[in-house]
Amino acid sequence: MHVPSQQERTLIGALCLMTCFWFATGCGRSAADRSLESDARGYFCPGCKTKFYTEYSVIADVCPQCKSYDIQEVIGFVCSADSHVTLGARGSGAPPCEKCGKPSSTASVPRESQLKAWNAARKSKAEVSR
Repeated sequence: MHVPSQQERTLIGALCLMTCFWFATGCGRSAADRSLESDARGYFCPGCKTKFYTEYSVIADVCPQCKSYDIQEVIGFVCSADSHVTLGARGSGAPPCEKCGKPSSTASVPRESQLKAWNAARKSKAEVSR
């Protein structure tokens, strides 16, 4: 029968520890997964400056105010310094943090509570469809 050396026992222990760590981190949802979850979709109309949102299953086609098809989806920009989320139109570049002024580094999908705080109004499918 082979008796493992100290070096072999250390290697086996390290492998066991890494395996446990791998299982532990694989079971939870990552921050990236959580940042992509939402219960609403936010929109901004550059023509009339209307801020609105729908339930997540509804994709808006038109602005409910001016009926323009030129609407932009809203995303959140997360500040790396204080984790504050600043909302803005997709494709317009990351705005500075509203709270501290530092650059935002991560994008996220805003939740209904964040869209309400941004003064966006909830709209139905009938209001935002062709």
